[in-house]
Amino acid sequence: MRIGIITFHRAHNYGAVLQCYALQETLKGMGHDVQVIDYRQPWIEDSYSLFCWNMIRRNSDSLSSLFYYLKGSLKKWMQAPRKSSDFRKFRERFLDMSAPCDDNIPQDYDCYLIGSDQLWSLHCLGGIADNVYMGRFERPFESTLVGYAISADMKSVMDSEELLKESVPAFDALSMRERQIADAVAEMTGSSCEVCLDPTLLGGESLWEPLMTEVPEDEYVLMYEVRWNAGTKGKLRRKAEELAAAVGPHCKVIDLSRGDRPVEEFVSLFRNASHVVTTSFHGVVFSIIFGVPFYAFPLWGGYDLRYMDLLECVGAKDRVKSFDDELVPGPVDFTSLREKLSEEQARSVSFIERNLSK
Repeated sequence: MRIGIITFHRAHNYGAVLQCYALQETLKGMGHDVQVIDYRQPWIEDSYSLFCWNMIRRNSDSLSSLFYYLKGSLKKWMQAPRKSSDFRKFRERFLDMSAPCDDNIPQDYDCYLIGSDQLWSLHCLGGIADNVYMGRFERPFESTLVGYAISADMKSVMDSEELLKESVPAFDALSMRERQIADAVAEMTGSSCEVCLDPTLLGGESLWEPLMTEVPEDEYVLMYEVRWNAGTKGKLRRKAEELAAAVGPHCKVIDLSRGDRPVEEFVSLFRNASHVVTTSFHGVVFSIIFGVPFYAFPLWGGYDLRYMDLLECVGAKDRVKSFDDELVPGPVDFTSLREKLSEEQARSVSFIERNLSK
């Protein structure tokens, strides 16, 4: 079957490009002809443009929002050349992409597979749902439309109720990444909605072997922070330093939070870390994949559901800590976790196989 994947593959975000790579490789491993549809989503494209007029206009409702946008653009301007180059090189090397397109999606696929990532989270799209990610585009009559492990936050789902009621019935099969979101979408639309794993969890360590590169041989605690608020800024760094000191006098901290390392190095640093401290869903995911002891710190801002749901599913909620907790270094028995994860992998692969054979 010829499959076109539609996702956030052009985001300068480790989780976005890695889940795309994992889904592509999983589908190829099943014997399918797979391409990533090179959809240029307007908000995503504008958000990586320096001092973009559209973004200035969107942030002009107050002086403070305009100030923070301009400040962010200045920071982006300083980091952009290398960061943009790293993600572009990763896409060119590891993703099999179609020709670039806007919402006129190519018409030569048997199946259009939308997912995974936060495609239905409005904060990732400037507050406006995207018709393509909702499956609202022209496609061949005989083609199928499948949503795989799509993620969203609950507020976005509530705010998109009418659009979801119109869009979801067009899907031949739909799954979400989080149980709460799947239940809400199913109740709202009256359609069946399963729960499936993020694509990065569909394979084991071997899936990531082509990406491996050299990293420091010294012992280190890996820190990956994607969110913070006024009350938590700097706290994750302190916890990482405390944990490194407890590991040993020569253990250091490596911080991935700036997102300025090549994608391959990002994955390799997880595999070789002594411990991981993170506020990130994919920080948790790659710790699990490589069996690295980790601690996850929720910020309780509405976005922790992504990894809290995963950890509950695999019986590892004890890895969730607060900034007041003492972190104890040492190995973690991943046996039970891996058994439960294997069950979820089988269920997720079954969803794909069942719905691509229709």
